[in-house]
Amino acid sequence: MKHTHENNVEKFYSLSTDIRGLQEEGYLSFGYWTDEITEYSQAVKTLINRILKYEKPLNSGTVLNVACGYGSETVEIYKKIHPEKIIAIDITDSHIQFAKHQISSLNLSDKIDFEKMDACKLNFPAESFDYVIGIEGPAHFNTREIFLRKAYEMLKPKGVLLLSDIIVDNIVAGKNLYNRIIAKFCAKHWYMPKANWMSIKEMNNLLNKIGFDIDFSESAGKYVYPGFSQYNLKMKSIKNAIRTRGIRIGLALSFISWLLGYVHRRKMIDYVILRAIKKAA
Repeated sequence: MKHTHENNVEKFYSLSTDIRGLQEEGYLSFGYWTDEITEYSQAVKTLINRILKYEKPLNSGTVLNVACGYGSETVEIYKKIHPEKIIAIDITDSHIQFAKHQISSLNLSDKIDFEKMDACKLNFPAESFDYVIGIEGPAHFNTREIFLRKAYEMLKPKGVLLLSDIIVDNIVAGKNLYNRIIAKFCAKHWYMPKANWMSIKEMNNLLNKIGFDIDFSESAGKYVYPGFSQYNLKMKSIKNAIRTRGIRIGLALSFISWLLGYVHRRKMIDYVILRAIKKAA
């Protein structure tokens, strides 16, 4: 039986969940690295603070958090903006099961629900959410555009889309044979459909076309990939990757970490942090 893109993504992220979920406080994003930051958990929390920089505590309303991973980022989102409810979804069942267990131990089960769901096939009534928040997951979705249109449908008028995501510049990636080979390798092993390759400007134009007003959209690649790459190429990080994922995948992940730093230096990839608002009816 041929595996779908979603099957492959779930299989990739399911490896060693019981071990990986207990490491690095359960965070999965690349993080936001400044000169003062040396530890991964610091970088991830800085990224979340950056994404939520302009958000005030809600004390009401409902948030949809897509690609929630092990739920650690979701908990930070709850702490920062205090919605009445967060519904957090992920394509990987082992992530959801781990997150449910962890949230129970934090006594937040009445505030945060975790569900296995494809973010491109959202099963909620229209205009259900005040916020849709995605941290890095949409680059893996099949496709990002389908998800963004679904997010628009799910948001209430004047609802907010908060997104941080991997950007593959289609023009630079296809500039020459060397770039095309590297881009194809990264996309294949990181499960990023070619339909998702677009510049930040192209993404902004797509959001405008769908019906969003862009509040801010910033390039953050220089604060993401170099720091993440350097951290994951430390010997302790390589040993940890091998221990949790096995030799083949562990070394492959270490190589991809290096490659992400390399392709960023070649200006083939970037990272966007954006806030967009659904236009009022």
